[in-house]
Amino acid sequence: MFSTRAITVAVAVFAVLWLMLDSGLVTVEPAPPGTSLSLAMLATVFGAGAFVMQNGGQVQRVPMLAGMAMATGAYALVHAFVP
Repeated sequence: MFSTRAITVAVAVFAVLWLMLDSGLVTVEPAPPGTSLSLAMLATVFGAGAFVMQNGGQVQRVPMLAGMAMATGAYALVHAFVP
């Protein structure tokens, strides 16, 4: 299961992504369509980082990377399929 720290990081990152890309509070223009693919690739990088840290013995870094992977992956899906 995911730790509370990973879920907290995921919620915070998701909120920042929404604020910066789609809220309309920072910029009037919506994020370009290619943003979803970029976020999905970034989620893959964060997920791979969590895997490497887990297997490399640096388990204190895993919740942060796992949370970032969850948030960027979830936001990529939301951004791709929700108008």
